[in-house]
Amino acid sequence: MGEFAKNLIKARSEAGFETAYKFYHRNGGRRHFPFTFVHYTRIEKGGSLPRPEWIEPVFVALRLLPTQLEARNLLRSFISDLLGGEKNAGYILAPLLSGAKPEDEKFDPMKLMKSAHSVHLTPDEFAVMTGNEAAYWCAEALFNEADAFTSVELAEKTGFKAGEVLAALNALVAAGLVIKAGKGKYRCRYEGKFFTYPGRLEGMGKFLDKAREYWEKAAKKEGRIFFERLGLIRTTESAISGYRLNLAQAVDSANACIVNRSGPDTAFFLIESRIRKIKRF
Repeated sequence: MGEFAKNLIKARSEAGFETAYKFYHRNGGRRHFPFTFVHYTRIEKGGSLPRPEWIEPVFVALRLLPTQLEARNLLRSFISDLLGGEKNAGYILAPLLSGAKPEDEKFDPMKLMKSAHSVHLTPDEFAVMTGNEAAYWCAEALFNEADAFTSVELAEKTGFKAGEVLAALNALVAAGLVIKAGKGKYRCRYEGKFFTYPGRLEGMGKFLDKAREYWEKAAKKEGRIFFERLGLIRTTESAISGYRLNLAQAVDSANACIVNRSGPDTAFFLIESRIRKIKRF
């Protein structure tokens, strides 16, 4: 087995996918990946290397940015295997990388949290969840609660009509995201987990746009800006590209603040991280 295959399996496991089957199919299968599952298993077993143009969809499915340490290790091992081993790769690449400062490998609590406690929604699950506003907020309500609720209780919590909530719950049950808990109550199938959307996977943008619509509609009713910080700088695209990881880690770390029971001061907070190119100068 080559180094790329070993690092791929490690990155896949740390992303929260216990098996190659779950990684491939929960990320949409052929809708996202430009290769079959059989071909992917050959890659994991070290029988073949992915084509260079396949690297990006693999990284997207792993929820990795190119600047992250895991991504850099994958890229290094990919090039090493492609060039016939570390000796050849070192001889060819050393002159090009001699000035590069390697990123420190340090303990990342969020990596551990992701691998043990994250659930990556499949494209089909996300499509059902965002199918309508009632389904979306019922899903979010149950994803973020340890308790079970009746359709009437969820209607009171979400502000939708009982009939809309019941229809939404039936769709979520059929999708396998919600289960019946007895006595007319429903709860999330996954307890004590946090969820990631497949918004960056191929064809998922329209469903993420729906979720954004629901956020904005809710924010107009009762939301407010809780905190904002802006900065305008001039820099290079390569430098700002490397900086993306800082923002991604900051957003991910907010998962440590999650509480799974409602209280007098609990609410849904939308945490956004965005870099915009404004003007050439």
